[in-house]
Amino acid sequence: MQVRHGSEFLKFAALAAGIIAGASLATAQQAPPAPQQAPPAPSIPLQTYTASDTSATVGVPAGWKVTKAEYGIIQMSGPNGEAISLGNVLFVRNGAYQPGQKTSGLIAMTLPNQATITQKAEAVWKMGIAASGDPTARVSLISATPIPLGNIAQCGIFLGSQTGAKGAVNWEMRFCSMPMDTNGIFKLFWLNASLPTSVAAQERATAEAVLSSYRPSQATLMALLKPETPPLPPAGAVGPGGAPMSSTLYGEQQAQQTFNCMDEGVIREEPEWQLPPYCR
Repeated sequence: MQVRHGSEFLKFAALAAGIIAGASLATAQQAPPAPQQAPPAPSIPLQTYTASDTSATVGVPAGWKVTKAEYGIIQMSGPNGEAISLGNVLFVRNGAYQPGQKTSGLIAMTLPNQATITQKAEAVWKMGIAASGDPTARVSLISATPIPLGNIAQCGIFLGSQTGAKGAVNWEMRFCSMPMDTNGIFKLFWLNASLPTSVAAQERATAEAVLSSYRPSQATLMALLKPETPPLPPAGAVGPGGAPMSSTLYGEQQAQQTFNCMDEGVIREEPEWQLPPYCR
């Protein structure tokens, strides 16, 4: 499968913010991190669905419907108003945050790269509420738990609730900020599930099973996460035979490591001790 970076791919990347339309982080309180190893979730029966372009697969619960599946992005809805979106990417330029900023070509927004992962998630939610036009929408961030991938990205698991014209929902978001490239551009990547509060308690295990079942192809995930400008190898880095490492070889090495860390740490939620050392 060939992953495209032209106008069609960018169109789907820009649509990623639509999942959070109708939200605003009016209040945010960070709770203590949850234990790293939660009790195992009950087995949830899922039917494997493969995107028509083979960019990703996911498990779909009975009664749910896939509404979008292309370029690694898969979105689905449940019979009770549940919504899940996977493989979302936004391109961000390093700089001062500008409330109400409009997408400009590749760039969805401007944010300081040194901002915390929670501040970056907050900015994405604010962009969603601005796009929704719902002045009643409010979101409360209940907890933010870091994912130990400090060597390759800022990542965390966020839990929260949302109210607005469309009703009240609980949500879970696995969110990452990728490293900034030499031109000051970085990517935000996330998976998200929203459940109406009336069914949240009984549907949470199903939603988490779906999130963990998401399997983008290696080529797709590497393309979604790679920096716009290829990284330069650090001074003194050597390749096979002791020769100086080329930027091409270094980029390939970094892409493979990023894929492994994101697949195991964010999507599969493997415990920290099982992650490769280069992730942490």
